[in-house]
Amino acid sequence: MTTDVPTRLEQAGLPAGDLLTRRNALPAPLQALHRRVLLTLARTGQPPTDTELGAWASELHLDLDTALGALAATELVFLDSTGGRISGGVPFAATPTAHQVRIAGGPVVSANCAVDALGIGGMLERDTDVRSTDPHTGETITAISRAGQWSWQPTGAVVFVGSTTDGPAQGGRLTDTCCPVINFFTTIDNAHTYQQEHNLTGVVLALPDAAAAGALVFGDLLHEPYPAERTS
Repeated sequence: MTTDVPTRLEQAGLPAGDLLTRRNALPAPLQALHRRVLLTLARTGQPPTDTELGAWASELHLDLDTALGALAATELVFLDSTGGRISGGVPFAATPTAHQVRIAGGPVVSANCAVDALGIGGMLERDTDVRSTDPHTGETITAISRAGQWSWQPTGAVVFVGSTTDGPAQGGRLTDTCCPVINFFTTIDNAHTYQQEHNLTGVVLALPDAAAAGALVFGDLLHEPYPAERTS
């Protein structure tokens, strides 16, 4: 791992602390609701039920519709087409993706992008098996975390981190302009070819740096619970 991962994420237009900044700007009860949503997704692979959400909103003295709207506006959670039900929450995708993550002692979940997939284990402090596909060739990439140590195949695999030209710097939504293009590639040449073909801005990270990026972005997302909650 290199020491300039935060700098490289800044260069890609995706500051490592952006997600936490958005989360920390919320009132404490909304932060608590957000954590409970993520813990449910991690435990079951499914969003919380209407009954669960209603009970949590009552306990935390929140208007549920207003709370869900606030979480969706910050892109911390995703709502279904009705706008009234949670369908996912970063790093967990609302619909199936190429990035599949098996959580030790838990379900297989879809991540929004390669960095999200690599960050789930650090966020939950659990082992994970990540399986994805090089969008340029269709080849499979695997990344396995055991006690925080990563191994992967092929050994030259990399992650492209960036966005389309109308990305967040131009006011685009991260889930639209960044997540679809932050992918695993079997080689750095494949990543650069994909970047050029799709007119993308960003950087290519070796797998150790991409795993470090995932830990930087998601490692503290479940910390400082309100009220006290646990990841297990």
